[in-house]
Amino acid sequence: MGAKLMEKPTFNADQLVSASTAAKTFGSIRKKAKVLPQFITDNGEVDTVVLEYKYYEEMYTRLKELEEKEEERVLQQRIERLEDNPSAAVSWRAVRRSE
Repeated sequence: MGAKLMEKPTFNADQLVSASTAAKTFGSIRKKAKVLPQFITDNGEVDTVVLEYKYYEEMYTRLKELEEKEEERVLQQRIERLEDNPSAAVSWRAVRRSE
């Protein structure tokens, strides 16, 4: 199974702030971040993202949900493989002995 390339986030020029400007105007950056994430640049490269905590919580919750679904999917595949080929099963004792 090949790895998918992750789509990069998109943003507009109004969301880009140099690190030196951000340091001088952090209060303003925080206000803007409540509407849209702000991307702090260092030497022309995006280095840091400032975003509203509520949005961060939503992303974190969604990531955890996706991780749980992926784990369930992997476990279900393993169960199905064992149901199709029970002789491939390894006993817990055999696993413990090999440690």
